[in-house]
Order: sequence, then structure tokens, then C-alpha cells
Amino acid sequence: MISSYTALERTRTRLDGFRLHALHGGRGDPVLLLHGLSGSHRWWRYTVPALRTRHRVHLPEMIGFGGSRGARRQPSIPEMAGLMVRWLDAMELEWTDFVGHSMGGQVGIHLAARWPDRVRKLVLVSAAGVPHPLTPATLVGLGSELIWPGAWGRPSFLATIAADAVRAGPRTLARATLHVLGDDVRPLLPRVRTPTLLVWGARDPLTPVQDGRVMRDLIPDARLVVLDEAAHNPMADRPERFNREVLSFLAPDRPCDGGNSP
Repeated sequence: MISSYTALERTRTRLDGFRLHALHGGRGDPVLLLHGLSGSHRWWRYTVPALRTRHRVHLPEMIGFGGSRGARRQPSIPEMAGLMVRWLDAMELEWTDFVGHSMGGQVGIHLAARWPDRVRKLVLVSAAGVPHPLTPATLVGLGSELIWPGAWGRPSFLATIAADAVRAGPRTLARATLHVLGDDVRPLLPRVRTPTLLVWGARDPLTPVQDGRVMRDLIPDARLVVLDEAAHNPMADRPERFNREVLSFLAPDRPCDGGNSP
């Protein structure tokens, strides 16, 4: 399964002075997978083999990360959503299903709210964008959670996380983090009319499950699935269950039924 992930096409697209690197593979309805902060296309290594059997899979790497490194500046979250629309135009994609993780989910919310005709179905995976007060007490609590061995998910995925963070560099990570923390998506959520699946890890210390419940309650047509034994990267922590949920949701004859897990 994983070997088929490497046999993907590559494109490099110029957009407003930025260079956006992407991979593509499979046949069928289009689905776009967008990684989170410090990530790359490699964060979808367990997802692509399952999805490409039924879909044409597109894996753009956000400016500053993966093969899209070296930008003169770091785009804001709303600007990144606009770049994604420009990229869809360059790829001649009138619409796509959108799967976004963490910061990528935050970008997806902007995209679905501002350009609803470009997103058929939306999957938000531990999406960022719900702000939390950064008091000394919350910082201490977050720090204690992050040093827990399972906070970052399955140990075999830690090398990928670390390598991608090093490749992005501290300056890019710092600027992107400020953009993530400074963007509150809650006013946008009622405008998301796209059928939406929210997938969360029960042990996520970065975007806690409560954030998923907030999004579920504010997005009119949304369903929340919480995966036990998963942290911030449920697509890597519980890949089989994650793939089943996403494939079922993206099926053309599968409506979003409004059912929820707690």
C-alpha cells in the first residue's frame, strides 16, 4: 500500500510570486489533502493509498513547507486560502473535496466559507482556528500535555514530524504559528454550507476535542467523529478507521446525515 504512495506526479506552479509544489495521483472525483503546520505531503502517507483507488488525489504543500519552501514571506491564513483557489484554477479544477489537517483545516474553513462553489465536501481533521487564552496557567497545562509521550501520536510518525519541522526552519514555523493563533474562524463557521465531517483525536493536546465540538455546533451541516487512541494526527494514529470514515463520507451517494459522536 505505502509503495503506491511514491508513484505520484509532481507539479510546480507559480502563484503571485510564490512557488507551490504538489503531488497528484489516482483517478476519479478530485480530493485535495492539505497538511498542517510544519507538515508536508508526507503526512498523508497512510491516506493516499486508500483514497487514490477511488479519487484523483492532489497534495499541494503550503507556502514555506515541504517542496514549497524558500518563500520571501509567509502568507496569512486567508491569503493561503486565496492561493488555493488560484491553484485550483491553474489545475483546471472547478471543484474539489477538501481534507485539511490542523492549519490546513483552518485554510479549508476560509475556502469553504468564501468560495463555497469550489468545495463539494469538507473534512476537517483536528482543525485549528478556535483561539484559546494564553494565560500562564494554560501555557503550563499545555506544556505538561505536550511532553506526554503520546501527545504527538504513533512513535513511527515522529521522525516525519521532526524532519519536516527542521526543513521548514524556525523562522517559517514562528511566522506561520502567529498566523494560526491570530486567526479566529468562529465567525466563518455558520457560513460553511458545505457538508462537513470533523475527525478528531481523543487525546489531542493541541486542538482539543472541544474545538471540534465548537465547529460541529456552528457549521450547519456537520458531523463529528472522535477517534480513541489518537492524538493530533489521527490520519497517522488510526489510519484504517480514518480512511474508512473519510471514504464513506466522500462517496457521491453518501449525504452528511448529521449524526455525531460525543
